[in-house]
Amino acid sequence: MAESIAADDAAPVRVLRDDRAVTVLIDRPAQRNALSVPMSRALGAALEEHAATPLPLVLRSAVPGMFVSGTDVASLRARTVEDSLGRVNSALFQRLYDHPWPTVAVVDGAALGGGCELALACDVRITTEDAQWGLPEVRLGIIPSAGALTRLAALVGTGTATDLVLTGRRIRGREAATLGLASRVTTPAGLDAALDALLDDLGAAAPLAQRLAKEAMRVGGDRHRLVDAAAQALCLGTEEAQRRLQALLDRAG
Repeated sequence: MAESIAADDAAPVRVLRDDRAVTVLIDRPAQRNALSVPMSRALGAALEEHAATPLPLVLRSAVPGMFVSGTDVASLRARTVEDSLGRVNSALFQRLYDHPWPTVAVVDGAALGGGCELALACDVRITTEDAQWGLPEVRLGIIPSAGALTRLAALVGTGTATDLVLTGRRIRGREAATLGLASRVTTPAGLDAALDALLDDLGAAAPLAQRLAKEAMRVGGDRHRLVDAAAQALCLGTEEAQRRLQALLDRAG
């Protein structure tokens, strides 16, 4: 497994790549992996570096029992109005949401505030049963402002999202999975096996088809009239799709 270090050493982010995935390891255990501006920029650099790598991108903590506990409070308090309008985290989460290839958040521990928003920007979320999820911003006199208000409602429905946002309450991983906030739930001991199973599933698909399906699902309106048809046409024209379809015919015969 080749390893590279993200450019910003002030925010320890390590990037590992093998033939199955690009894994971004967040490694700020003393701060419970809280998001600071340098750390957000380091994560953005990792996304940019691997934008052309047709592999799933996995976000997880380098230390078990953690994900991202939130936005670094000291960093948050020090922000000016101009800093906030710069929307560093919002830009990061949008880049993650727009990443061409499948993205996975592996949540073991706290995914609160900015950490929850980070996970919401991923395509698939694996959680341990007792992980903590929540958007507690209103209890601090602020609001989730980096995409969570829209993305949470899209996942769990407006009513449930309103409950979670307006109360700022925390929920455990098991409830997060029941609500649809998390995609898969497991025990801490089973976390690596659950991730392996997901990567096996993702690895069985054609990368171009995944990319186009991801794009098509995010088009508003009646996408079936054009976008789905265009995406399907592009897929059918590839050698890989023809090879896979022929293999299916051969097995059926």
